[in-house]
Amino acid sequence: MKLQKGSPKEVGMSVDRVNHVKKLAEGWVNQGIHPALVVLVVRKGVIVLHEAFGHLTPEKDSAPLALDTIFPLTSLSKPVTATTAMILVERGLLGLNRPVTEYIPEFTGEGKEKVMVHQLLTHTSGLTDEDVKGHSAKKTGIEIPSPEKTQDQGISEQLFLGYDTPLSYGPGSEQRYCTFGYELLGEIIRRVSGQSLSDFASENLFEPLGMKDTSYILSEQDSQKMAKRPADGPLAFIDSPEFHKTPFAGLGVSSSAMDMAIFGQMFLNNGIYEDARILSPVTVEAMTSNQIPGISGQFVDEYFPEAGTGFSWFIRDNKKVAVYGEALQSKKTFVHGGAGGVAMWVDPVQEIVGCYFSVDLGPISVAESYLYSRADLFINAVTAAIVE
Repeated sequence: MKLQKGSPKEVGMSVDRVNHVKKLAEGWVNQGIHPALVVLVVRKGVIVLHEAFGHLTPEKDSAPLALDTIFPLTSLSKPVTATTAMILVERGLLGLNRPVTEYIPEFTGEGKEKVMVHQLLTHTSGLTDEDVKGHSAKKTGIEIPSPEKTQDQGISEQLFLGYDTPLSYGPGSEQRYCTFGYELLGEIIRRVSGQSLSDFASENLFEPLGMKDTSYILSEQDSQKMAKRPADGPLAFIDSPEFHKTPFAGLGVSSSAMDMAIFGQMFLNNGIYEDARILSPVTVEAMTSNQIPGISGQFVDEYFPEAGTGFSWFIRDNKKVAVYGEALQSKKTFVHGGAGGVAMWVDPVQEIVGCYFSVDLGPISVAESYLYSRADLFINAVTAAIVE
């Protein structure tokens, strides 16, 4: 199934309600909540809403936002990296139930031999970003090895300084969101594939799916299509050239709403899009099912008795999940968001793929940025537009 434009009516959605959703999104930009916003809704393979509001840069006389505007995905990069890892799993080159130390012997310390690859994917490895940063900051005056040809220097240094961080809790006992775990995953992908993460993802994911606006390293040409935020505003660092040239596994992907809708539709299609088979149906099922039943978690300042996470995706299941788990979604919905105002969700029951890509001006804290978006309101209004 290939995405194509059509009427909401032909896929069981109310034309009036979809128009209401469009006006909501436009209003949030007119009210100054977002200076830039692209929204995209697909149902049963039909694009029923794809609109862009606002301007490309903070300057009022800048170009209007385009439908193919590129946004930094920040943490929404994680499902992309997870998919790349699962390609290697399907090829029999990477084992989810194997210890991280099998692939990265430098990952040392008490109990580290018990950390499995699948725990990097579900944020249950025993590591926290705060502890990794604190541990790394203490290492001054030590010699850092030169990166290999397929390594980014900055990421190589970050990993080297953090490899021997002590575990904060027992692996698999609870969930604590950890981006460093995804940098470890990216390094495993690099070592197993023999390619940089950026090159492997381009050849095996982006190019086969036709995701022409998606990359781990933003080109000069694509940087002209990137939505910008005020230089003195929250999260301004994600607009820096340094950030866009660093292929962070957990934060570094840049993409458009259309490209990510294709990515989401591939999951709805059980791993295939047009003629490109990316994943098998069993892998899609594994990635989008709760892999940590009975495990609690904490996200920002909120505690969740049931964390409900697949391989990177947050699963709606029978509860509220950590990121945009809204009440009107079906229990099989899987979602993810990113600091700075991007979010997407896939509802297999309602056959919806939705993208809400904004420039969010609300928070100072990266973690708190999830709380200031209007994506939750958008998701509910879209779902309520289904009337069949």
